[in-house]
Amino acid sequence: MFCGFNEKMLETLSGFNKELITYGLVQKSKENDETTEQAIQREISDMSRFLQETHRIQDASKRMMTEGLLKYCIGFYMNMRRNKVEDHEDIVKRLGEFFMFMDNHYYSDLCHLPDDMEKLASALNQKNI
Repeated sequence: MFCGFNEKMLETLSGFNKELITYGLVQKSKENDETTEQAIQREISDMSRFLQETHRIQDASKRMMTEGLLKYCIGFYMNMRRNKVEDHEDIVKRLGEFFMFMDNHYYSDLCHLPDDMEKLASALNQKNI
C-alpha cells in the first residue's frame, strides 16, 4: 500500500502530524486569538476552498500531490475535532498504528487476492484511530 511503510516513514509522518497540531492549531489559534475549534474550522475551510481550485494546476503530478496533502490535512483536522488537542501525542501514535496496520495487513494477508482492496477497506472500517 505505502511501498512498504516503515519506521522512518512513520517517524516523519508523526513529526508532520505533531506540527499540524502545535503550529497549525495551537500556535496559530493563539496568534489569531481564536479557540482551537475555530482554528480547526478555519484550516478546514481554507483547505477545502483551495481544493476547489486545484484543477487549475496544470501539471498532473503537482496537482495530485497538492490534493493528496490537502485531503490528508483536512482528514487529520476532522479527526482532531473528535478528540482533545491535549491528547495529540496519543492520537498521533494511534494514527501511525492505523497506517502500519493498513500496510502490514495488505502485504501479509491480502496482496494478490482478487478482492484485496475491498477487503482492505472493510478491515480499515473496523480499525479505530
